[in-house]
Amino acid sequence: MRPFQLHVVLVKTIYDSNIGATSRAMSNMGAKNLILIDRKCEITFQTQQAAASGQNGLQNRREYSSWDEFFKNEPEGLRLAFSARDGRTRPLWEIGKVFEWIKNEHPLLKEDGPLVPVYLIFGPEDWGLANEDLELAHFNINIPTFGDNSSLNLAQAVLLALYTLRLHWGGERTLLDGQQPDRYQISATDSVTTGARSQIFPEKTLYTWLEEMKFDLSKEVNAYSVLKRMLLHNVPTEKELNMLETVLQQSIRKLREYNELRSKKLS
Repeated sequence: MRPFQLHVVLVKTIYDSNIGATSRAMSNMGAKNLILIDRKCEITFQTQQAAASGQNGLQNRREYSSWDEFFKNEPEGLRLAFSARDGRTRPLWEIGKVFEWIKNEHPLLKEDGPLVPVYLIFGPEDWGLANEDLELAHFNINIPTFGDNSSLNLAQAVLLALYTLRLHWGGERTLLDGQQPDRYQISATDSVTTGARSQIFPEKTLYTWLEEMKFDLSKEVNAYSVLKRMLLHNVPTEKELNMLETVLQQSIRKLREYNELRSKKLS
């Protein structure tokens, strides 16, 4: 995919806490550009509280009084509007399907070139985006729900939209405590790679240890394949893998000493 730059656009937002919570959601999902159009609330201390540790979008927001001002100042890009209300004049795409279709078929993201601005547009909390807002978007999108209430909280809708986009279009996942760089990266093909993990996992040492233990490793499913899978599923840290390497190496030395002594006694 052509590289893209995420923008979250909130139109006529009523509650300042949702602006703050949206900034926090953006920081979770690697989106830095928050745009407010004709907001209907004040930016208060409660806004900052709702943003918590995700202040970047809020502090660096851009504000416009109208769509006309938005178009005068923002570069052309892909505009995706989110709504919970369907109708003959406003058909909606399901979120996962539209992200997948855009990734595979839309010429804007298939061409080579500089960063493409992608605008995710959300309406006010009471009635959502108006028809005139939806007409400005390239795609109108619905986030499906499974309960009686089909209306999502604004900030939660932003978080779900950004998360689904990342699943389909890719991004570099945040490293948690103990994880190694490049261990889990989501690509544009929605795959998880584990290249770094295989580089630090003591494969040869584990295999040698099992050989010294006289396990039969010739079968497709054997002690080596099962143990390796079990260990990797637990997502060991680099420190833990180093400890495993040390334990296995020491065990191999002891086994070889034992096997050598046993061989001498038998001879």
